[in-house]
Amino acid sequence: MRRIRTFRGALSLPAALLVALLAIAFTTVSAQAHAAYVSSDPAANSVQKTAPTVVRITFAQNLSPQGLSIVVYGNKSDVVSTGTAQISSTDPKTASVTMKGDGSDIYRVDWNNVSAEDNDPTLGAFVFAVDPSGQSDKVEAATSPSTPAKARASSGVSPLIAVLIGIAGLLVGAGVTYLGTRPRTNTPQ
Repeated sequence: MRRIRTFRGALSLPAALLVALLAIAFTTVSAQAHAAYVSSDPAANSVQKTAPTVVRITFAQNLSPQGLSIVVYGNKSDVVSTGTAQISSTDPKTASVTMKGDGSDIYRVDWNNVSAEDNDPTLGAFVFAVDPSGQSDKVEAATSPSTPAKARASSGVSPLIAVLIGIAGLLVGAGVTYLGTRPRTNTPQ
């Protein structure tokens, strides 16, 4: 009987480690499965010579019309978007909103959405500048065309947080396994 208990105890630690590693992998994958920001027109941290009339954002997943919002603000926090966000009829990952420039030199775009694929909500924001010269010190210059959009836009749960949650689960699982398999001593009564 003791041999069977030892064998079960020896199997439970690797099983707990396997479950914890699968939890880490699943959490990391699911954390990145939101309808995260991919790109926009105008691009995040870009400088436009004139204010655009439409802001388009492309996301990583198809969008649900419920929970979709894109609001554009001028530099005095006034709303300059003139309609509600609409999903493109040709690309269900892209949404747009019309806007009217108000002479601001910088605009902030706040967005939130719900993925049509997994119903997870995501939100974020980015800025772009307007200057007739095509240059501005109001936004950070990009090191490459895709860097600002991906680096500056919020895209849901950080993979680091997901990994830390997985590691915490691994530690809890190992502790429970240790406590459940350690030999018990009988104390005389």
